[in-house]
Amino acid sequence: MAVLVLIISALIWPALCDDTYTIDVLMPEVTVTQADQYFCTSVKLAAKDGFVVEFKPVVSMDRVHHMILYGCSRPGSRSQTWDCGSGSAPCSAGTKIMFAWARDAPALVLPKDVGFAVGPSSDIDYLVLNLHYGRPLDVDSSGVQLVLTPQPLPYHGGIYLLMASRINIPPRSESVKVDISCLYSDKEPITVFAYRTHSHTLGRVIAGYRLRGDNYTEVGRASPQWPQTFYSLPKPVELRSGDVVMARCTYDSDKDSTINVGSTSRDEMCNLYLMFYAPSGDSYRECVDNELPDKSSHMPADSLVVPPKPVMPTKPAPSVPGLLPKTPEDYFDSVERQRNRRPLTLQLAKGFASDVSFGQVAGLAIDQSGALWAIHRGDRVWGGSTFDENNVFTDARDGPITSPVLVQLDKDGHVVRSIGAGVFYLPHGLFIDGQNRVWTTDVALHQVIQLDMDGKVIRKIGEELKPGTDENHFCKPADVAVLPDGRIVVADGYCNSRIVVFSPDGKFIKQIGSAGTGNGQFQLPHALAYAGDRIYVADRLNGRIQSVDIEAGRVTGVIPVSQCVSEVFAVAASKDGRIFVACPKVGFVMDVNGTILANFEGMNSAHDLAVTRDMLFVAEIGPNRILKFLLDAPIETHSVVATNATEAPIHDNSMWTSLMIMLLLTIPVVVIVVGAIVVRLRKGKRPRLDLGQFLSRDRTGFEKLQQESDSEVEEYTVTPPSKA
Repeated sequence: MAVLVLIISALIWPALCDDTYTIDVLMPEVTVTQADQYFCTSVKLAAKDGFVVEFKPVVSMDRVHHMILYGCSRPGSRSQTWDCGSGSAPCSAGTKIMFAWARDAPALVLPKDVGFAVGPSSDIDYLVLNLHYGRPLDVDSSGVQLVLTPQPLPYHGGIYLLMASRINIPPRSESVKVDISCLYSDKEPITVFAYRTHSHTLGRVIAGYRLRGDNYTEVGRASPQWPQTFYSLPKPVELRSGDVVMARCTYDSDKDSTINVGSTSRDEMCNLYLMFYAPSGDSYRECVDNELPDKSSHMPADSLVVPPKPVMPTKPAPSVPGLLPKTPEDYFDSVERQRNRRPLTLQLAKGFASDVSFGQVAGLAIDQSGALWAIHRGDRVWGGSTFDENNVFTDARDGPITSPVLVQLDKDGHVVRSIGAGVFYLPHGLFIDGQNRVWTTDVALHQVIQLDMDGKVIRKIGEELKPGTDENHFCKPADVAVLPDGRIVVADGYCNSRIVVFSPDGKFIKQIGSAGTGNGQFQLPHALAYAGDRIYVADRLNGRIQSVDIEAGRVTGVIPVSQCVSEVFAVAASKDGRIFVACPKVGFVMDVNGTILANFEGMNSAHDLAVTRDMLFVAEIGPNRILKFLLDAPIETHSVVATNATEAPIHDNSMWTSLMIMLLLTIPVVVIVVGAIVVRLRKGKRPRLDLGQFLSRDRTGFEKLQQESDSEVEEYTVTPPSKA
């Protein structure tokens, strides 16, 4: 019973005596006028010491590309905000990196007894927030909340960053090594307990070592394509004066050009973050480039080898909802599949359907036999006066398009059949379901139309030529998809900016989303791709792809496509986790985390996509044509890997019974603890509980970090030295 009392007391004591406080470091409602702008803002700390024990991001990846928090003795500017991209640096003195964030990474909770020191004793008088914005924003107040304790902690946390300023990866090369090495000369030893790797898409593995005498000790090794969290070492590693600390980044390139160091996704980086603790001393250290090549050249052979799956944090925070598999094991399995899969390249096949006279090609779809279907607008053109100010079609008196604008094509682009004459006014989206029924949207009719393969109209949803915002009307619906159970999903895009779900018999079920720029909002949902248990939405004016859980009725993930520069028009998906995205002049193949695997060009005005096992088709409006790309590595189509929506809690009556028993047992303990507090207060003593008599102070059993993050596109780099 005594043991139970001690355990319960230890559990409830933090709630009684928690003296932590928070500091918000937020951007003060800045206006972002263009993509790739950098803003900094500073917060002056009070003249008292504190220890940061947790970092809580207050930001989302659909607004901010990446975030870095610096500790400074003096900020780079006295202005409230400043340009810290091409203008002043974040800090003008005492620069220390404290935290980095990207891609909806979760909060970082430090182990017990460790904190980042701030305040007069640490020379950190200011916190500087550096945000890289991916797109224009009317107003933004993103940032990070810090949780601090005023109580001195026995161990100061810190970051030792090993980084390369010179990288040269030849075209089509394998096992290209970039080494970093430095002599650790500080008198104060530090203890490394966690590590984090960072590169872009070509990195195979990053490994770090301590060389003491003739012995190499690993201080971290992981694939930078894994989640770039801080992984705990099995046993902390001490660095003391005279040790050599080193890292090696290994790359495999499928690119046709030389790749150098840089901050964009087209460049590469080589960073190894070592998180350490020490009784005192500087909280930030750097090692840049290869100072001791004679030492690093003998790095162990396993520096080139991707290690087994690492142990994830004991309480991993969820990654980007809807974009990653449900468990770390599933994620690492998908990484293995991707590593063993041939790189994907796309080759434009010239002359596809060159003998076919198209109007504006609005939509593409693949039927169950693998054949391509396209819908175009004949001689009708969507122009500036096509709709009035109430979104009513102005040329309704001309009637429907008289030519058959829905065509089936063979693999060489020859017309197999043409249907749909006299049905459409201004067709837009196209989908073919599992029973080979054809579904289209018509922005002039404000309707969803279902046909059979012979062109017979089966059903219409929405009121003809009548735009609206209620459950029975659309306003220029952009696309449609049909789930295996028959439910109908409509991107009611141009006016209402919403996703609408109907039953198989056409009855309204729900609306998902609304107009706006936030998570779960859309600005012209333009195209849909059904994939597994998700609908992927091309959120055109927001420049991103959003993943929608139809069952839950909410957006569960976001993939920004900042590389588009302009709008994102189309999306298609494959079973093995590849997302195909089209901007007007360029397209990308991404994995479910948003990492670019390949790109395709040659378009002038891409409008829709369709993908088969070995071909990708692009519909264009002006010029009115269809492009065909050959995929040299066959893919699996029509579904995507499961994504990590949060599972519903399991309600078990036995659990509630156990909780009631625990509560009853806790009541007398609470009385005892409160009584003890009262007694100590009467004696003028501060309430505290020293668990040192119960818990070992052995740092070998260091508590693991509670943090997991997705890979980043851009994090931190150094400017290459100028040539002499």
